[in-house]
Amino acid sequence: MNGLALIIGIAGVIASGAVVFYTKPQPRGGWLWGLAGLFPAWLAAFLALIDPASRSTVDVPLPPRALLSSGAALLGVIAADYWLRKSPRQINPATAWIVGWAVMVPAWLIAALG
Repeated sequence: MNGLALIIGIAGVIASGAVVFYTKPQPRGGWLWGLAGLFPAWLAAFLALIDPASRSTVDVPLPPRALLSSGAALLGVIAADYWLRKSPRQINPATAWIVGWAVMVPAWLIAALG
């Protein structure tokens, strides 16, 4: 696992959790803070994946893990957004924050491990 991505991920989750705890945003705001907490860690791991592919002068497709990781992130964000919009009850901002970073965990692990 990329050590830098792990440090960024832990710091981002702690910082975004503190923002949600102290500001008490609307549920969508908590969800966005959760996404923002883990997104930089995913991005660091993702860019580490595509760096070897970008050194070639010939067009090289993305590695399979990069495609799978970005697909998992996109599907997670779409599913969580749908759940937040269609939920019959009011969502707690802390719950929305947990959902926000939890949807990025699979994409981050796909990019960072393996």
